[in-house]
Amino acid sequence: MTDTPLSATPLAEIDGSYANRDVLAGEISLRLKNGREQEVVDFLRECDESVLNQLGYASGDLAWETDAAIWLALARVTVPRGVLLREAWEAGRQRNEAFSRELCELAEQYLAGTGARKDALIFVMRNIIDRLAYPGIPRKRVFNLLEWNLALSRAAGWTDGQGYNSVHHLVRTLDDTADLIALSATAERYFETALQVFKDRAPAGDLRTRWLPWHDFFQQYPEYIDRHHSALGDPALILRRWDAAPPTLREDMLASLLQMMRWYDGADQACVAETIDQLVRTDEAFIGIALRERPYNFNLATATLIWQRQYPGLVAILMPLMTGSRDSVGQYRELVLEMLSSRPDLMQSAVAANLDQLIPLLGAELLRTVLPDVGTLIGKSTSKSLREAIAEAAKTLAIADIVQAGWLNVRNKNLRLACKDLLIAHPDQASASPLLAAMLAAGQLDAATASSVEAHLARGTPSAEPQTGEAALARLETQATGIKRWSAAIKPLDNPELLAMFQPLSEHAARAALHLAATGDDGLPPLAGALLAQLPAEARARLALHLVQVWIGSEGNPKLRFVLQLAVEGADDRIVDLLSETVFSWAKTRKQRAVIAVEQLAGIDSLYALARVLEISESKKVRGMIPEAALDALKAAAARRKLALAELLDELTPDFGLGQGISLTVGDASYRIVLQGDLCLRLVDAKGKVSKTLPANKDDATREAWDMASSQFKTISASLKAVAKLQAPRMLAALVTAKTWSAARWTQLFLDHAVLKIMGRSLIWQIQGEHARSFRIAEDFSLLQANDEVLALPPDAQLSLWHPASARAGEAEAWRSNFADYEIVALIDQIGAPAALPPEASMSAEHVLAPAGLSVVQEQLAATLTRCGYRKGPVNDGPSIDWHEWHLPAAQLAVHLENGYCSPMMELGKPIEVRGIRIWNTGTGAAVPPASLPAPLLATLWSHLQLLDAKRNQ
Repeated sequence: MTDTPLSATPLAEIDGSYANRDVLAGEISLRLKNGREQEVVDFLRECDESVLNQLGYASGDLAWETDAAIWLALARVTVPRGVLLREAWEAGRQRNEAFSRELCELAEQYLAGTGARKDALIFVMRNIIDRLAYPGIPRKRVFNLLEWNLALSRAAGWTDGQGYNSVHHLVRTLDDTADLIALSATAERYFETALQVFKDRAPAGDLRTRWLPWHDFFQQYPEYIDRHHSALGDPALILRRWDAAPPTLREDMLASLLQMMRWYDGADQACVAETIDQLVRTDEAFIGIALRERPYNFNLATATLIWQRQYPGLVAILMPLMTGSRDSVGQYRELVLEMLSSRPDLMQSAVAANLDQLIPLLGAELLRTVLPDVGTLIGKSTSKSLREAIAEAAKTLAIADIVQAGWLNVRNKNLRLACKDLLIAHPDQASASPLLAAMLAAGQLDAATASSVEAHLARGTPSAEPQTGEAALARLETQATGIKRWSAAIKPLDNPELLAMFQPLSEHAARAALHLAATGDDGLPPLAGALLAQLPAEARARLALHLVQVWIGSEGNPKLRFVLQLAVEGADDRIVDLLSETVFSWAKTRKQRAVIAVEQLAGIDSLYALARVLEISESKKVRGMIPEAALDALKAAAARRKLALAELLDELTPDFGLGQGISLTVGDASYRIVLQGDLCLRLVDAKGKVSKTLPANKDDATREAWDMASSQFKTISASLKAVAKLQAPRMLAALVTAKTWSAARWTQLFLDHAVLKIMGRSLIWQIQGEHARSFRIAEDFSLLQANDEVLALPPDAQLSLWHPASARAGEAEAWRSNFADYEIVALIDQIGAPAALPPEASMSAEHVLAPAGLSVVQEQLAATLTRCGYRKGPVNDGPSIDWHEWHLPAAQLAVHLENGYCSPMMELGKPIEVRGIRIWNTGTGAAVPPASLPAPLLATLWSHLQLLDAKRNQ
């Protein structure tokens, strides 16, 4: 055997604490294999009790786990101290009579030495009794040991129904069923073990005969049927006890039979079905009540039995049971089709709330047949998803089918809305449009719905677009007067201050806009949009800001969410910071409302708004649904612009118009906004005078213009600072992923962009290819190499950020000197970025492997990974966090640092195993081989593992 560095260290001087127990156990195992058994025995006799207890939990390729003789030799030392070391499962095969006798004597001596304390009794029952089993052990010996176990349990103060029952291996040595039955009569705890052993051995034959040997036993102990009918799984025994059982027990027994219908098939299921049939014919009403009260026991096999046997009372409850759960409707599809084909009237008993799951399962012919009954159910439901389902399914029907079903003649709001959705979605608009027009003319629709129908009918005509001007305003005011009753939801907003913000709309029209937003269920109704279009752009922006402030001030009250639909119309960048701050504020306490704020932020759809959405998607301050919603919003924005996500992210640095020039006008005065080299803004008047703020206003006539100009200047200034903060993480991600740009694209982004050309001056850039050269952007925006030579950018060049992992010899030092000479403060640390690549031995097909045996205490792991940009992964079973993740959305990569068991709650001092890093392509979901990664990313990931390795044993 090979010695370890610990081999010369006395065992007593090796740390045996929880964190180090596997190290100590491994060293003990090695010494045993090297013939140093006496040294180990002496240590185990004298070591601290806490160390011995920790060794009892150690695991691995340990000598005593594979060799029964070594395990017994150590047990001679540890049993007197109340500890047993872990034993491999296979070791049980090596046991014999001598092993059993000696271990039993050790247990008896231990009990005698402790005065049979309760903890000693428990130790023997938990750890020794079942280890006394061995192949060929005599039946009498087994029964004596099991009786001894009962005696120990009684001595510990427990009844025969309590205490430990670790005797499975002993019971399994009883080969005869008669012995299992005899054992079951001694104590109920043994009956449970014997029952499990019998079930494991029971042949897969007919259920009718499987349990016959036990029937005399259950005649003597009928209460065992009551308590264990589910585990027994014998219909005949349940039938035997049915008449004597109270109602609650009958319900439990019926539940067991229904589960058997689910588990069994063939002849066994037929046996269970016959038993259920007998019970139904005895008391069908009781069975029906039990099924309704415990619908979770209901299943397809039971439903099929009821339909085949046509029990009148149970057939009536089949549809409610099969449609009672949204998740299970699909499993009954074939049976539902069979039932409705012969009994379409049964559709009326379906659960309306889940009808949207059932409708898509019906074919066109069956749907046409049950349309009248479906219409009745729709009238009872306000579900929008049901309306959507029927609108989609009805595309396969003719409009005449809907007319014939009588839906259009029913004066029911829910059904009218369904008809409206169906007619709008139907492909036969030549037949559908006249019916929509008739509904509109008859006044059958509320104002919000009528507005949507009008817009649909007018689609494609010039009048379909919102019109402005006095005539349009007058027409809209007239339409608004048709709304006589207001939704209660608008009451908190019905105040003079808010209504005045809708001018030039009248107060009535303002209330109408609020009412339409509150009652429309398909987004903002067109009439509301047309009313808002009458407001000047500045007024719409102020109204949007105020409405969002109202919603945030109500802590995201769901009843006021409708105001956000109005706020989207005309909102500008002054609302962005407010929503962004709200997302972070609500990230822990109001996650779902924070997601709504993300969606509202993305709905503004300006570059600045989307830049803040990107910030949210990458922030370590938010988790779960919030960054997921932000990333989804970015993907949707990219799709709207017909861009790849990476292309969109490149665009998310607005210059706020500074590139083209912005002027502010207050009365006769005009001011140009000028961007400085430090990214601050200045105002320059017509005479060239420079100032940091607008001159104070002293003229009431220009008060409003001054307020608007001041607000615009402050918004641009604050937004510019926020955008500047976002560039460092963006450039860092581009650095580590080796992102490249064409020369034309790079010029557009970093030389022609008013903001980025200033920020880009503190970065080192590189031309890719065989003749790679690095450079920076000089103060005059020329391109300079580290030796200050001017560089001409080839038009076909591919560019990236320079990284030391792929640098030429001496290049990093040259740039360090250059930055020092010009006193350049770098936006990100490129020169000091990690350059060491992982050794070949640390690279597998899918992992960058952690250094061997790497384990870091949880608080150090959390702190280090947070600094490196990782978030906790999802909480899995255990509960445990199995990985920490670092997202690189522009590169469509997700980095998973995989770890051993890690509690979601911080456990100070708890060591966490670090296994390695795996990289995933978020577009395809496939693992990315580390060898295919660019050198900067590989070096970065290896540096993360090295940082953790530096925390080892701290």
